[in-house]
Amino acid sequence: MESKWKSFSLYKQGLILLLIAFLLYNITVSLPFILGVFRGFLNVLAPFIIGCSIAYFLSRPVIKLDEVFSKNKRAFVKNKSHVLATIAVFLIVIAAVTIIALHVSPIIVGNLMDFIDNVPTYYNNALDWARDLGSEHWLYNFLPAIPEDNTDVATDLLGVITPTDPDAMIDTGLLAFITTTLGTIVANIVSVGTSLMNFAMGMIVALYLLLYRTTVIALVDRIATVHIKPRRLRFLKVYLHKSNEVFYKFISAQFLDACILGTLSFILLSILRVEYAMTLALLLGICNMIPFFGSIFASLVTTVVTLFTGDVRQAIIVLGALLILQQIDANFISPKITGDALGLNPLLIITSIFIGGYYLRLVGMFIAVPVAAMCKIFLEDYLKFREKKLGIKPKSLVLDEKN
Repeated sequence: MESKWKSFSLYKQGLILLLIAFLLYNITVSLPFILGVFRGFLNVLAPFIIGCSIAYFLSRPVIKLDEVFSKNKRAFVKNKSHVLATIAVFLIVIAAVTIIALHVSPIIVGNLMDFIDNVPTYYNNALDWARDLGSEHWLYNFLPAIPEDNTDVATDLLGVITPTDPDAMIDTGLLAFITTTLGTIVANIVSVGTSLMNFAMGMIVALYLLLYRTTVIALVDRIATVHIKPRRLRFLKVYLHKSNEVFYKFISAQFLDACILGTLSFILLSILRVEYAMTLALLLGICNMIPFFGSIFASLVTTVVTLFTGDVRQAIIVLGALLILQQIDANFISPKITGDALGLNPLLIITSIFIGGYYLRLVGMFIAVPVAAMCKIFLEDYLKFREKKLGIKPKSLVLDEKN
């Protein structure tokens, strides 16, 4: 490459560099347009991406059920085991989604709307509680400036200025409010409708992918075989298998653990007569899938909501009960489900969550730990390969030490 570059004259080298600079400049200027086209392309592919994700997570249940049906003595069940397993799993998923949509979602939406409607009341109660402390109380110094009167909560919290002229209030306030509200409602309806349509189409894509799973895998294998050298292909298959095992085991185990913790949280909050128990239990279950930070955040939110809807004593009891429940989950339930397959040091887990959350927000925090585990596997295998080549006795990484 260097000899070919030297064979060009100075004029040609300068022309090539100028052309490269021109192309880079145009790419930089057109970057918003390129990103917009890329986003539009991703939106078009959204049903396919959703379908691939659904098929991936349902593949293990289909395979397990397929093995059960293939051992059946009836010829029809045995010959159509894969089709029957796929349909059975999809019927279970559709039934679960239907139950959630018809029975759980209305309760959650009702809880959220009720909490939003009662925000002014909670706000005024918080002000009254702060005033009752008195300026001599030690906690009073840590509170922000407290107004003397309970002013309008919309004006105090949102900074909305109410015009004194009634006509101006109608023109600038009511009209703007109606316009903004209608725009928000239409945008939310369109967004929800698009999401539901993408999910429905994704389910159809997932169904066909699972029905023709062996055909799709064989096609991908043929394409890879004609484009990748055999040695590299074997290397790629080994690490794809390892990555798949780590990722699937972690995500499925975390999901099962989240369901168990969410159910136990709902029972606990219902016994303690906490308002919005189902919504808070769902939040605790979902956030528990984010190691370390998720459970802490959800517990604090639950405690604050309990403080608003109940009293200080109830909030303290709820916080203590949730801490005990999380310790039981961390020391008994979670180890039984996930085991110690990842073998990651807590410091590495925290670092990976920070990095994943910074670049990919909430999704990055969910996938950060399995990605870190994959990186550890790659690094450990690479070091063992280099140590073996140099004649050094292979050593295990110390990233998984407990002490």
